Amino acid sequence: MIHGRHTCHPVEPVVVGVDGVNTPEGRAFVSALVRVLSSFCTARTQTDRDVLHAPSECPEVVLVTGRGDTRTCLLRIAAGPKDGLVGVPAEITVLDPTHPEAPLHAAEAMAQLPALAAVRGLRKLLAAPALHCVPLSEYPDSEAVFRELYALSSHRVWLDSSNVATDPVAGRNRYSIMADDSGSRGMRAEHLNGVTIMESKLVIARFPGPFFSWLDRNWDSSQASVPALPPGLGFTLGWLGYLGYELKRECGGNAVESPLPDASLIRCSRAVVFDHEARCVYLLAEAGAEGRQWCRKAALRIRRLPSAPPRFGTRLPPVQFSAADSVQSYLRKIAASQNEIVQGNSYEVCLTTQIFSNSHESLDPWDFYRRLRRASPAPFASFVQLGAVAIASSSPERFLSITAGGHVRAEPIKGTRRRDTSPQADRLLMHDLTTSTKDRAENIMIVDLMRNDLSRHAEPGTVSVTRLCDVETYKTVHQLVSTIEATIAQDRTRTAVVAAAYPPGSMTGAPKISSMDILDELESQPRGPYSGVVGYFSPNGAADLSVTIRSAVFHTSSADGQRLSVGIGGAITADSDPDDELAEIHTKATAILEVLGAAFPV
Repeated sequence: MIHGRHTCHPVEPVVVGVDGVNTPEGRAFVSALVRVLSSFCTARTQTDRDVLHAPSECPEVVLVTGRGDTRTCLLRIAAGPKDGLVGVPAEITVLDPTHPEAPLHAAEAMAQLPALAAVRGLRKLLAAPALHCVPLSEYPDSEAVFRELYALSSHRVWLDSSNVATDPVAGRNRYSIMADDSGSRGMRAEHLNGVTIMESKLVIARFPGPFFSWLDRNWDSSQASVPALPPGLGFTLGWLGYLGYELKRECGGNAVESPLPDASLIRCSRAVVFDHEARCVYLLAEAGAEGRQWCRKAALRIRRLPSAPPRFGTRLPPVQFSAADSVQSYLRKIAASQNEIVQGNSYEVCLTTQIFSNSHESLDPWDFYRRLRRASPAPFASFVQLGAVAIASSSPERFLSITAGGHVRAEPIKGTRRRDTSPQADRLLMHDLTTSTKDRAENIMIVDLMRNDLSRHAEPGTVSVTRLCDVETYKTVHQLVSTIEATIAQDRTRTAVVAAAYPPGSMTGAPKISSMDILDELESQPRGPYSGVVGYFSPNGAADLSVTIRSAVFHTSSADGQRLSVGIGGAITADSDPDDELAEIHTKATAILEVLGAAFPV
């Protein structure tokens, strides 16, 4: 630390917006904030003039007031890894400085600043509180529960194991999770154009910098006591939502702008968990009076709900799709992909396109998802509604699961065949997939890619392939699926593992970096949430993330109304038959198009 004449200089400036900072209420807020910070580090306030002191007396945080702007104070952080460097300031806006919890919310936002990562005491501000768990013997219809508890929420997530009775892998879809951002500790986070915006009930904070750095500071924290939970349930509240494909800019890919957030998450302080094996429900909440009260009220509401799903009412409005690529355009891109492979720039290119429909305000994403989950059940289905963006997914593919103990599992899919209503024809299609040299080669290349990604942060000798090119059968398709497992090294973070494997290799090709470069040249639009992941990050270190495929993405804007897009694609290799690749994208769009009663655009 360098001190000019024993004066603290800012390492990381933060503009703290406090309405009326020089009023009695504003000064009371600043004093309360210093008291909160002083419980975890050394902090003080000072006026615009520098205060000289001995080097040994340097505080870790200085709040400077009286700088001419009566609305704000400037936080100076006098410790951290970038000593003496002043970057683009973070911004923290206090919405209600008179609220008794406003200083704590502001301090929690400050604890997420990179420079304060060196101040050990402040990490306690990000630690999750103890957990309260209430088991219910009731097993009501899950759609009814989601509608009853979350119908009025604009930010809500349902991680839905909708194929509970038919999953070909035992135990994989035992639990479903529902949550929103309600409660005093509920929070939202959105990453767009290199800035993460975090919003609680009392504070809005803007943090410039990489998303995965922000995630690391918010996910890699300790958790207070957790009650005994059912076997295999890693979820202990935390962050839920989606990461978009364009986050590849932080993982070796090029920067591509998207009109949608690159990531959008909620931090939940209470949730509903369905145990489909034991046929019961668990209510999880942060310990305390607020959590206990929510559990009591939620239990009463759930006990009144039916056990059978309701019938659908009116039919969905008609939807007509347009295609981002014509048949000839997509064929040309297949040929260009194969040329890149011949040139030695890739072994496999996961080429995608989109079909879309504009101005469908009358099409309710939730109503659509209810139909999709019944028409095309899947182990990693989900409904995510985060403000202007909604995702309705029947994904069969797990990206990564991470247990609290550090065990990692990836289950990439490569190789698809449509189902047939004739049992004999369906068996022939499955046999064709099983014996296809081309499909097995696609799958094995992605397995090798995932093994390499995981090995970068795994304990030596723990990376293994426990399932190779196994056939999984769903209502509309047969799939080739493999499983790769590993144990995270003691000195590596969970976020580093996710970032190393991101984006999902099954959606890029191999090698990953050069394949993404090729795709940037060929694809005519950003992918957005499609090809990214949906899932949760819990404070005990656990996570479960699915690949966002077989999904419809709804985006509502004041200028353009509601846009519906469906991403589809397939792996192109040197042996790919262009007509088969065209048939594959039609197959993958079937479930969504049938729910809408729509045809694939010509």
